Amino acid sequence: MVKPSKTAGKAKGGKNVKKQLKVKGGIASRYTTRNQALNRLQLKLADFRRLCILKGIHPREPKKKFKGQHKTYYHVKDINFLAHEPLLEKFRDLRSYERKIKRARAKKAYHAVDRLEEKKPKYGLDHLVKERYPTFLDALRDLDDPLTLAHLFAVLPADKRHGIPAEVLLESRKLSLEFQSYVTKVHALRKVFISVKGIYYQAVVHGQEITWLTPHALAQTLPEDVDYRVMLTFLDFYTSMLGFVNYKLYFDQGLRYPPVLDTRLEDAAGGIVAVIHDLADRMETDKEQGYAGGAKKKSAQAKLTESRLATLGDKLAQIGDGEVDEEAEAEAALRAERSDGEDDEEVEEEDELERAISLSAGGDPTAREDAKLCATLFKGMVFFIQRECPRDMMVFIIRSFGGEVCWEGEGSPYDESDGGVTHHVCDRPMEGKMLAQREYVVPQWVCDCANWRILIPCADYKPGIVPPPHLSPFVSKDDEGYTPDYQATLEKLQMQAKAAREGRSLADVSGDAGARMLTAEEEAEEEEREYARDLQREAKGIPYSRALQEGRDHTADSEEEEDDD
Repeated sequence: MVKPSKTAGKAKGGKNVKKQLKVKGGIASRYTTRNQALNRLQLKLADFRRLCILKGIHPREPKKKFKGQHKTYYHVKDINFLAHEPLLEKFRDLRSYERKIKRARAKKAYHAVDRLEEKKPKYGLDHLVKERYPTFLDALRDLDDPLTLAHLFAVLPADKRHGIPAEVLLESRKLSLEFQSYVTKVHALRKVFISVKGIYYQAVVHGQEITWLTPHALAQTLPEDVDYRVMLTFLDFYTSMLGFVNYKLYFDQGLRYPPVLDTRLEDAAGGIVAVIHDLADRMETDKEQGYAGGAKKKSAQAKLTESRLATLGDKLAQIGDGEVDEEAEAEAALRAERSDGEDDEEVEEEDELERAISLSAGGDPTAREDAKLCATLFKGMVFFIQRECPRDMMVFIIRSFGGEVCWEGEGSPYDESDGGVTHHVCDRPMEGKMLAQREYVVPQWVCDCANWRILIPCADYKPGIVPPPHLSPFVSKDDEGYTPDYQATLEKLQMQAKAAREGRSLADVSGDAGARMLTAEEEAEEEEREYARDLQREAKGIPYSRALQEGRDHTADSEEEEDDD
């Protein structure tokens, strides 16, 4: 065996040459694999996934995967960020406690299992909410997914096999009802669409559009190919976030948080009504105590007392001159009290409506006009909800747009036999049972009226007949390049309603919109011309797609000719 020379590491001058280390740089220094991250953080894979979800850390895709194509990569800065998280110690404590519980259960020491379960470490996520959302508007912008997931778990059944506890479901239902009650109170709902997947809602809160999806009121099944542990981890963070958001919304409005659910109505499947009733009672209590939204106000009795004290000198002079008619004085005082009470109620309603409009629309004149129209669309109307219709959805929409709701059963504010019911919402034929003083409509009529901000004629929405198409308010005709026939009809009704509100002619309103509306004769003539053109294209053998394109080109050419003239 040849021994290495002692002068191998020396240069000619006899000096040692240090071996230069290769500096690690590039992609390998900026990214790390998941296994390397687990080894550094000393965590199991399940705890690492939970921590990444709570902190908002996602895998990255580097341009060059230096460890292989089938590896999951994370940014080194993200892993350094996770290394300083206080939840790491909590997760390690939970892991050790789970091992203790497992050993005690294997030894059948059930008393020790109960004792360990009671002392199991718990952790809070409040600091993560403040860390990920520094301002309140940041939380509102990211509220779509939390609301959708909370509404989903609010209707799911508790299941031990999938690890879905009942406490989480109750908390999700409570938070979703609280948010819906706030939207109802401030009239912030703007769009509703019923689809196969569920019901889409959109509300405007503090100028931010919030869109979420709620499941249909049906029995839900739990598919086997879904990882419910990941969904529950997301829900764990979302419930903490929704608690912060709901508290801030209620506090700004001067309402008590959390609102107390009416257990009697909740047991009777009252849903959102159980919270709305508590909000109404809370507002009345605040007014009786002399404050609403933090500002003290004089009650009607105090104002009446001050008015009587102001006229005390005149009354004493009248007593000296002659007797005073006590009955006339009592009637005058009663009339004054009633008028003061009515005036105070009207002023308070106007102030509350103005405050709600300011919260949702801000200072934009167009948004304020739309918010006021939404808040008063169903004002003065009383809807009776039949039992086959989804009550929670109908109550949420109708109350958000200014209407009143009643139903058959406990908790209904009105009786069905009262003459004040104006609309009967049902989804079954009512042959021989219809009353002349009511309008009978299907639930789609309520949604279409809310989306288009008009009271659509009820003739096409009667139960037992096929209703018009339910158009999505989330689809723009400009983006799609297509305008359905029924949408054109609704736009014409919008023009007529706007002209009636502003006291202007229909031609003036349509001119402001950018296009003049055609009369009935002009529409008939245009239809005849279009029909004749279609017949000519069909006789020439032109396909429909090509004919449609030619029709668009012909319309553009005619508009250019009109502009040249």
